[in-house]
Amino acid sequence: MEYRYRDKVYLSSYMLDTDLFNKFGFLVEDAAPVRSVYILNTNEGMKVLKKIDYSKDELMFIYDSLNIIRKQYPYVINFRESVDKKPYVEYGDGVYIVLDIIEGRDCNFENPIDLSEISKALAKFHLAGENISIYYEKRYLNGKMIERLEKRIEDMKKYREIADIHVNRNDFDRLYLEYYSYYMQKAKETLDYFKNSCYRSFCETHHTLCHHDLAYHNILIGNDDNVYFLDFDYSIIDLPCHDISNMIVKAVKHSCWCSNIANSVIQSYMDVRPISKDEMSLLYGYLMFPQDFYDITTAYYMRTRNWDEDEFTEKLIRRAEYKDDRERFLSEFKSKWIDK
Repeated sequence: MEYRYRDKVYLSSYMLDTDLFNKFGFLVEDAAPVRSVYILNTNEGMKVLKKIDYSKDELMFIYDSLNIIRKQYPYVINFRESVDKKPYVEYGDGVYIVLDIIEGRDCNFENPIDLSEISKALAKFHLAGENISIYYEKRYLNGKMIERLEKRIEDMKKYREIADIHVNRNDFDRLYLEYYSYYMQKAKETLDYFKNSCYRSFCETHHTLCHHDLAYHNILIGNDDNVYFLDFDYSIIDLPCHDISNMIVKAVKHSCWCSNIANSVIQSYMDVRPISKDEMSLLYGYLMFPQDFYDITTAYYMRTRNWDEDEFTEKLIRRAEYKDDRERFLSEFKSKWIDK
């Protein structure tokens, strides 16, 4: 219910009227809310109307990047241009975009066939954006991993201080303090690993467009059997292993961190785009950092999510307590892909 409430609040900020639709050059017969967007039934077919919550510069970064990607990998979202030939319309206090609807179904990470096809599609997507020339400082993360790890470590220290000073510690505070030492050590090990790796030199000659949010609902298996990537709101420029590690974690964390699933992802990906020994070593580094633990604690102490206390605590318990499975997974990954 909390998710629906948050979506309803955001949807209430939309200004839906014919003047807005006229600026996109179509007629709307009906508009239905779905999550944080509206599905429009128009005289030109079904469309998605979305009010963005980031800058126009960031939107143009996404738009220009996807125009390059589409030349080699066409299975990404398409923007409907306005009558002014822009990929957005400024209306009222908001900026709106319209996207073509793609017919298909959400992918299933637990389906081995889906997972294989998605991995191959991700490799094709990365090849299409290889050494992309689009630059926007805020979205350019290539070469910045060491600095970002240092910041995350400082963040974790700050969260510990907040939990420590609470007179009446709640369950979340107590859990964070209980697991803090272990996960701080893992974060520091990751930082040391990158400092002693080929990371900086590798970044000088490698980068691509990364989706950066490969949730199941952002990957569609089209009715034409092609794999479509949707919702590039968080897309960045970085090494391909940023996305690969993200996909691996999403695929294994609900399956007891099964290394065979990760092996399948990597093998399918490499059927399309080879991963060098140096790049594989960096992929291992990305997997080393306890991202899930960091994300949930950041969301709690920085209040970037409007979940209730019980929901936060349940998520922290779930993410913190699979540390043994995660340790085993990393050991098996290293044995197969790094030490061989």
